[in-house]
Amino acid sequence: MPRGTENPKKFIISCRVDHKEMRRLQEIASEQAMSITALVRKSLNLSDDFRRRQVS
Repeated sequence: MPRGTENPKKFIISCRVDHKEMRRLQEIASEQAMSITALVRKSLNLSDDFRRRQVS
């Protein structure tokens, strides 16, 4: 049975990156101890934590 979540994602956005860009994304994500997805959300100010801070 699949696990439930409070905030299911309904959309997928994809983009193409070359090998150099992917390596850099992996390096930064590793340095920040986060996933590439979380890194992209953070860079776009889309993370839940960022939104919570804006509302407060």
